[in-house]
Amino acid sequence: MSFFRISLTPTQRIVLSFAGVIVVGSILLTLPISQLPNSQAHYWDNLFTAVSMVCVTGLFTQPVASSYTAFGQIICMILMQIGGLSLLSFVGLIALQARKKLSFVNLTTLQESFSRADTKNFQGFILSVFRFTFAIEGLGALLLSFHFVPQFGWAKGTFTSIFLAISAFCNAGFDNMGSSSLVDFVENPYLNLVVASLIIMGGLGFSVWFDFQSRLDRKQTRRRLSFHTKIVLSLTVTILSIGTLLTLITEYNNPSTIGNFSFGHKLLASFFQAVTMRTAGFATIDYTQTRPITLLIYAFQMMLGGAPGGTAGGIKITTFLVLIAYARSEIMGLPHTNFKRRTIDNLTIRKTIAVFIVFLSTFLLGLFAISVTDAEKPLRFLMFEVMSALATVGVSANLTATLSYAGQLIIMALMFFGRIGPMSILVSLSTKKPPKSATLQYAKSSLIV
Repeated sequence: MSFFRISLTPTQRIVLSFAGVIVVGSILLTLPISQLPNSQAHYWDNLFTAVSMVCVTGLFTQPVASSYTAFGQIICMILMQIGGLSLLSFVGLIALQARKKLSFVNLTTLQESFSRADTKNFQGFILSVFRFTFAIEGLGALLLSFHFVPQFGWAKGTFTSIFLAISAFCNAGFDNMGSSSLVDFVENPYLNLVVASLIIMGGLGFSVWFDFQSRLDRKQTRRRLSFHTKIVLSLTVTILSIGTLLTLITEYNNPSTIGNFSFGHKLLASFFQAVTMRTAGFATIDYTQTRPITLLIYAFQMMLGGAPGGTAGGIKITTFLVLIAYARSEIMGLPHTNFKRRTIDNLTIRKTIAVFIVFLSTFLLGLFAISVTDAEKPLRFLMFEVMSALATVGVSANLTATLSYAGQLIIMALMFFGRIGPMSILVSLSTKKPPKSATLQYAKSSLIV
């Protein structure tokens, strides 16, 4: 485990591990054995795909189905799996299986890669992450095979089911059936619900599932679940319900999206969009045909993302909750930030505000840059693309492949920033210690705001 002995901060290790996998993945996808005879994908396209897969986003310049052989698609699955769980978790698993004790620094690195608050029982946590991931992906592939095997035959149907199960659970948003995602299956309840379930389970965060497992092992009741787990579950249900309702309202009479469907299929399509906007990247409608207000709603949903420590991106739903709770306490003049009879500590609040400001600043900077490089593109589609990349969602208004090389480079940078976290990127680049003067407390000064 020589990688763990490199003298780097935990954040720098995470950044370098993802960058290394991207470079290796892009080279493997460029090999002749990975390319179909009629593939139009060049190294730039393979690099873009590798970035998108490792960052579990879903944007692409060339479709997987028309670019890569079975070997190339296996590489794609590996990249998505590593992107969802991180390379460091695999390294940590190997070390644990070899019965090698990890140092505190190494445990801290793994802890940070999973956004876990402490290292208590962390070895058991890592093992549970892999067991849970492969169990759910296996079950998902089995359920999907009931649909794809009759359609494609045993070999292709099984392979497609495994590919889609990994992509859905890791919130990667890739499929190996064509270039239009799941648009052809918009009225298929079985496929929609299986894929949506995989997306939701991946986006809840591994800490939630580990909490469930711990409570079941101890034969404790649901009321003993952690505060974090209860909040994540309630927020997930609330956001999915509101997202479904808003899509149903704004697109109800739009004949280009869901307007011509029955009410049941309208509800199904609206629910799937609410799920996929939590950083999944699959699509069952054409986003170029949605109303502008719908794209704005989707951009907000993408920003929220999923829960910390899972395969989802965005600022995270718990971050948004802390922001709302803090704003409420300030507006009402309360001395503390309370929620559900719990007080949120000041360190969490400061971190939350910093994450939100950095995320929003990165989004605005990316939007400004791509508006310069691709000025001829509609601004609402550029906004949608930038938020999709930064929140590692992967939905697109059919814009990605038409962007300039500079625009695609911006999108790649945003995907990488979004997967690692803009805050983490800035911390990893900071090698200098703050000057002593920055740590001093000076005389207080009033500033009108």
